[in-house]
Amino acid sequence: MGRTAGRGPENTKRLILDAARGVVVAQGARATLDDVAVAAGLTRGAVIYHYSSKNAMWIALAHDVLAQFRQAVQDRIEDGQEPGRLARAFIRASLEGDEIDAVGERQFLLAALAVAPGVSDIVAEDGARWKAEMAEDGLSLGARTVILNAVDGAGLMTGWGLKPDHSELAALRTELENLTTPGG
Repeated sequence: MGRTAGRGPENTKRLILDAARGVVVAQGARATLDDVAVAAGLTRGAVIYHYSSKNAMWIALAHDVLAQFRQAVQDRIEDGQEPGRLARAFIRASLEGDEIDAVGERQFLLAALAVAPGVSDIVAEDGARWKAEMAEDGLSLGARTVILNAVDGAGLMTGWGLKPDHSELAALRTELENLTTPGG
């Protein structure tokens, strides 16, 4: 199948992954390649051209979702070498504005995809990488454990429709940021 004028392979893959994300959020991993194709406005063949199987697409989606969050954190890292820079960026990427909605969506999406072979390994590797990078960030084990688990907990609450209100999220952010500063 030829490319649509003006859209290259990477743009088509982005279109497919964005559509897959929406389909999985709505239907879970039981969604089909046809469902994704319809959501992307493409043929099933076009989806298969870029992702040879549903599992290959779910693997790519899991990598993409985790990479997008990692980039959001990287975009918020402060200049300098002060301890806690990564943790503060992680907190901001998770708790600024309505970012907690994205945390909840990401957690539920990855949970839905966990039935696909290989996805749970990808998520476990990402979690281990965050733990290792946070350890290098200069914070105590307790501080980084509280930060990672508190953000995950607030994200799960949001995913279940129990989103903390603005004052609760602001208080959580303040308390977590206090853990990232010396004597915090």
